[in-house]
Amino acid sequence: MIVGNIDLRMLRVFQAVVEAGGFSNAQVILNVSQSTISTQMAQLETRLGVTLCHRGRGGFSLTEEGEACYRHVVELFTAINTFQTHADALRGEFDGVLRVAFLDNVVTDPASPLRELFARFVGLPGNRVRLALEVLAPQDMERRLLDRSLDVAIGIFYGRLPELEYRPLYRETDSLVCARGHPLASIREPGALRAALPATRKVMRGFLGSLEFAQPESQAPSSDAVVTNVEAAVHLILTGGYIGFLPRHYSRTWIDCGELVELLPCHFLRHSEFSLVTRVTEIRQRTLQAFLNCVEPTYDSQTPSAKLRVAN
Repeated sequence: MIVGNIDLRMLRVFQAVVEAGGFSNAQVILNVSQSTISTQMAQLETRLGVTLCHRGRGGFSLTEEGEACYRHVVELFTAINTFQTHADALRGEFDGVLRVAFLDNVVTDPASPLRELFARFVGLPGNRVRLALEVLAPQDMERRLLDRSLDVAIGIFYGRLPELEYRPLYRETDSLVCARGHPLASIREPGALRAALPATRKVMRGFLGSLEFAQPESQAPSSDAVVTNVEAAVHLILTGGYIGFLPRHYSRTWIDCGELVELLPCHFLRHSEFSLVTRVTEIRQRTLQAFLNCVEPTYDSQTPSAKLRVAN
């Protein structure tokens, strides 16, 4: 099969459909109607001579051939992107797409270097890169890095995969909070609060689980709630039925107006390490290397306020 421009367009549609999880979700990404996507997918299947996916009332799913085709499509566009990067490097420019994902609700953290990092990268001479930014959970970032549909991940990672390289960036400070009417809001003794924790409903982020409160799974009440992001956590905590750790920069709005109460912050603070993660590779694309060169980590694991220093 000789691949032409029309084939490449159809393959990009296929990749978008797979990564969006179906035709309807891909409409927004591709900015075309579902019927147009369906037609293009049918044309691609005819061109390849195989059925790539099942779609209908049962939902969207890839066939075995579709899964293999998707892997090859990712490899193909990665190779094309690499060639474009090297070709632009000959002219002293860098182009293509840099795909970056980070954890939710970090924009209000004064310790976060992301604003300065992106400003520095965007201002580089010869930069014609299109940034594609997403907000994802840590496990989804790692999965996307491994399947090469993501270039950079920034978040909290408590595991370490050998295929990925983790660079510590800065630390986010979390405090234990509850709604003002919660029974624990009036406790003033650390020992009394610790004693009350096992029987208290807690909100825990899914990627931390029982590590959030440093307790064994066997001691976790069945009524504990698991969330994927801090916005979901604060909704539950504001009901008055749960306690949980929230980033101090994020919870400050509700604390200042009295809706949330910090529970003995001198005793119940936690520092979560943010890392920048990329694939382990000997050769990096020029675009990715330029992005990494924009920061100089000055992280000190003993310093709660540690953060990145933007390179001059």
